[in-house]
Amino acid sequence: MRFATVLTVISNHQDIEIMTKTALPFARSHCSHLEVICVGMDATQPGVYFAGATSLVYDDGRLQAVEQAQALQSEANEALQTQGVLFDVQAAVVQPGTIGDMVAERSQFADIVILPPPYAPSRTAHAPTIVEAALFGGRAPVLITSDDIGQPERIVLAWNQSREAVAAARHALPFFASAKRTDVLIVDPPRHSAAQGDPGGNIARMLARHGGNPSVVIDVQTLPRVSDTLTRHVVDTEADLLVMGAYGHSRLREAVLGGATRRMLEQSEVPLLLAH
Repeated sequence: MRFATVLTVISNHQDIEIMTKTALPFARSHCSHLEVICVGMDATQPGVYFAGATSLVYDDGRLQAVEQAQALQSEANEALQTQGVLFDVQAAVVQPGTIGDMVAERSQFADIVILPPPYAPSRTAHAPTIVEAALFGGRAPVLITSDDIGQPERIVLAWNQSREAVAAARHALPFFASAKRTDVLIVDPPRHSAAQGDPGGNIARMLARHGGNPSVVIDVQTLPRVSDTLTRHVVDTEADLLVMGAYGHSRLREAVLGGATRRMLEQSEVPLLLAH
């Protein structure tokens, strides 16, 4: 298996530079087709203007969004023109409430979606929506990074036997096959489970049969949160990539109470490969 189609979403001019450091080198190294969606945001809110101004406001808002999308499209085309990759750049005009639907639909046909960290200070308010739309609506793996990941040599797989973790592991098989080592990290494995005698054994065998070099690592949660334990292990082992299942709890619960996915998106210092 390989990443034949790489998708990324651009919503401002800073994203062009990020794309050239992330999605572009990834597509080049994997001989992938790079698809770029340039988003123009029509922020016109229906029902908040007096009747005589409504059509004028709508027209003006739509025109600005079209111009924004086309400007980003032109800039992205120019940045990719001589880079030796197959690519296609499309302009899309959406409203804040529909951007998730558009990203979900496009992500269904991508092998991987590459996006910058959504909670970075420079990101827009709809950046988390784009990530979640690709994960939930598109069912695509999402690589969160702000730099070229190259060929990761040391990978950590956060393993808890969940369906989300299985999905992430399957999507990351090409990375595991080329890595020098993969830590299958299990934090406080349950004492009463079918796999308690050999925690991580099944997933380790699967990775090994795909050419990986896995080692099962069991860690005790001595820190307040699972995300803190994951971060500590990633830093201590100088890992290049963290693979994990995304949103084992509901998005609402993670937004209100926090969760491993939300916290890793906020604090991870290494690229994340997420899947749901």
